[in-house]
Amino acid sequence: MKKLLSLLLVIALLISMAPSKANAAESNYNYGEALQKSIMFYEFQRSGKLPSTIRNNWRGDSGLNDGSD
Repeated sequence: MKKLLSLLLVIALLISMAPSKANAAESNYNYGEALQKSIMFYEFQRSGKLPSTIRNNWRGDSGLNDGSD
């Protein structure tokens, strides 16, 4: 999972740095930034025991005792 996220982040960075072949009048969308932000969104929505190397410092472990009734 960690390798997959790293790979997706590298792809997002490469896409965002690639020169656009589209004309500025044709498209004003930054697809690299959209991909990067969507990966960050899903990374921040994780639940359970989180690793110590997470990028967001405001979230902690969650849902560790769900269903233990």
